Amino acid sequence: MSSTASHTLEMLIHLRHMGAPTPAVHIGLTLAQRLGAWANGLYVVPIATAAFASPEAIALYVNEADAQYKEALHYGPTWRAQRDAHGVGGDWMVAQGDVIESLCHASRWCDLLVVEQSQFNRDAPTGWGVVSRTVFGASAPVLVVPETVKPTQVGERIVVAWNQSREGMLAIRGALPLLMRAAHVLVLEGDADESPFGLRYLPKPDLRAWLARHGVQAQFETFGAPKNPGVTLLDIAHAANADLIVMGAWGHSRITELVLGGTTRHLFQNSDLPLLVAH
Repeated sequence: MSSTASHTLEMLIHLRHMGAPTPAVHIGLTLAQRLGAWANGLYVVPIATAAFASPEAIALYVNEADAQYKEALHYGPTWRAQRDAHGVGGDWMVAQGDVIESLCHASRWCDLLVVEQSQFNRDAPTGWGVVSRTVFGASAPVLVVPETVKPTQVGERIVVAWNQSREGMLAIRGALPLLMRAAHVLVLEGDADESPFGLRYLPKPDLRAWLARHGVQAQFETFGAPKNPGVTLLDIAHAANADLIVMGAWGHSRITELVLGGTTRHLFQNSDLPLLVAH
């Protein structure tokens, strides 16, 4: 006798602060409701390295952090009320320490991590801020929600950036539950990156066939090689009335991205649309 077990998606929603639901929280819970996912909320009480500059500072900072930790634990009923309003299950979690380390650690046991992009610090000027560092170290795809996004439905009209990269495919696989439910999917096909080792006979993925086998009816367009791919990608997404961009993150050399800029860096700093990315 055999039995079939269904897989429940696990989502982790990072709360930058406790209080009224932010766009990231609203969108995360709305997606959890749509996907039938388990939605955990996480708040991190930060401890800065500067706190350990002197014994006096350590004692003061530790006491303050412990008080914040206990206060955050008491936010659990508020989180459960927000969760219940969307008809989804999920736990309330509190961590203490480095925000990025906490998010990357917790991402190990979830299928999608939801983080908010601050309006006033749209990632560091060098592209090495909280969001990019989290994406770089996370074990799961990350849904980056700009703080200025109006709470609305996400995943109805999706633009996918595709260049046959490992990162791009990881993002597409992470977005598959949404792609299967989307009303419109536009895939922008860019040129594949050449292998640095000169290996030209590896099997090439057929994304059209792969999506079709998963019930995704997608429209394909050639993306070409625009001078400013980040700007062009965002313009196309706006023209398509997209509510989500799916793409690989940091597909090129990390140093090249930091010094010369890149699509990932531009969108982290300038996108007004949610981004589902993976590294």
